Amino acid sequence: MRTNVIDLIIEMIRQVRAGQKLKDIDPKSFDGYNRAETSAAYSWILHKSDRDKISKEAGVIDARRNTRILHSAERLMLSTEAQGYLIELFNIGVIDNSDMENIIEHCMITSMEKIDLERMKEIVASLVFGTGEKSRPNSVFLRGNETIN
Repeated sequence: MRTNVIDLIIEMIRQVRAGQKLKDIDPKSFDGYNRAETSAAYSWILHKSDRDKISKEAGVIDARRNTRILHSAERLMLSTEAQGYLIELFNIGVIDNSDMENIIEHCMITSMEKIDLERMKEIVASLVFGTGEKSRPNSVFLRGNETIN
C-alpha cells in the first residue's frame, strides 16, 4: 500500500508541474487507489510544501539542484528502471540528496541481487514514510492506512 501512495504522490506532483493546482486535482481521477491512500498522498505533499516554504524563507540553499552521478558499481546494482525512478523522485522533490544517498547505500549494503523497480519502490516507501530500520520519528503526515472521517 505504501508504494501506491508514492505512485500517487508522483502523479499529483506531475499534474501540479503541468500547471494544475493541487486543490483542483480530482481524487476520483485516481482509479484503483482507496481514499486513505489518496489522503496520505495529499497529506505528504502539503507537509513537504510547508517544510520547503519554511526552508526557503530561512534562506536555506536548495541543494536538490546538484546532480548525483551514479558510480559504475551502483549502476550495476540498480536496474535501469530503478535508476530512472530514483532520478525522477529526486528531480520532482520527493527525495533530497540525503535521501538519495541513504537509498543507494541501503541498496549497496543489503542486497546481493540487482534492485528492480518494485524493490526500489519498497525501499523508497520505507524511507519516505519512516518505516523500517531508518524510520523518521514523530511523522506528522498520514501513512495510508488511517481511517478518514
